[in-house]
Amino acid sequence: MKSRLFKILSVLLAVTIILLSFAGCKKKEYNKTGETTNPQTENVEQEAYPANINPLTGLELSESASGNRPVAIMVENSPAARPQWGLSTPDIVIEGLVEGGITRMMWIYADISQIPKVGPVRSARHDYIEIAYGMNAVFAHWGGSRPAYSLLNSLADKGYLDIDGKTMGTNGNESQKGYYFFKDPTHSSATEHCGYTNGAYLKAAAEKRGINFNQTKSDWAPFTVITSGERIPFGEATAGMCSSITVVFSQGYKHTFKYDSETGLYKNFMNNDPMIDGNTKEQMAVKNVIVMYTGVSGYQTSNKGDLKLREWDLTGGDALYISNGNGEKITWKKGDKNSPLKFYDLYGKELTVNRGQTWIGVIPNDNREQTTVEA
Repeated sequence: MKSRLFKILSVLLAVTIILLSFAGCKKKEYNKTGETTNPQTENVEQEAYPANINPLTGLELSESASGNRPVAIMVENSPAARPQWGLSTPDIVIEGLVEGGITRMMWIYADISQIPKVGPVRSARHDYIEIAYGMNAVFAHWGGSRPAYSLLNSLADKGYLDIDGKTMGTNGNESQKGYYFFKDPTHSSATEHCGYTNGAYLKAAAEKRGINFNQTKSDWAPFTVITSGERIPFGEATAGMCSSITVVFSQGYKHTFKYDSETGLYKNFMNNDPMIDGNTKEQMAVKNVIVMYTGVSGYQTSNKGDLKLREWDLTGGDALYISNGNGEKITWKKGDKNSPLKFYDLYGKELTVNRGQTWIGVIPNDNREQTTVEA
């Protein structure tokens, strides 16, 4: 009798844990009928991507970009780098800690012809390279850490070539011919905070480097974008209403995304200040916010000059997906250096996201409890 009672209590406890799976959010019914079907496919008519659809946003893609590799650009995010040129334009932004509590961003575009003046372009870090390589993206940067160059050199032996402003850039302006990265001193008095490029220059630089833009991977995108309809993110058994989410990288780097119901987008605030595009003077706003948690530690090396660098555990872990004023728990996985970064729902199926731009934050596990969500 006691054994049977224990089993019943165990089942009740398990159900309670599931119902509380999206902690911190107001909960509502899973769906109107109470059915427990997979929410990823609910009210979503998924079709094969037409050739003119961007696989990273689900939006229109230029004919010239169809079947091409994406482009990944390293962009600075220190106070002196703001406002960044082109901040509102990437298909995907991946942001994470590099050293000294600061973050750096990698902007990813499926269509090189749509890249405006972007920057400040800054030096590479090895974790970003691993993600770019897994996506088969053409990687652009201006300099890099020793571990970053070590990784790039080893990948070059496999035919993976990068575009480096250190060898293809100049401290001058665009009047200097034969260069593909330039400095705009009106942005900052410090030369390291004013480097920029654009899609036309990157394409020319890639051609000079002999980089092939033809996509050779069939499974490189981190998620699937729905081709029609809109979906509301759901947890495993409940939906979490999320009008605002705040994540903390470090003491000086805190992002808050606030939902605008009129546009259906999340506006980006950095330490409570709007993140502004230096080109358009408009606030950055995205359709999808993904928060991926992982271990972030000091880079293990005997070289004293590299001890301040950060190391991300890119094996896998749990995450949150926020869109359309709601959120759900998800998971992510990468594994080895060759594999693409992938996101999954709690049923183990590749995550489907709404059409539009996506911001992905790589948040240290140590700061997980500082994530706050408002209904």
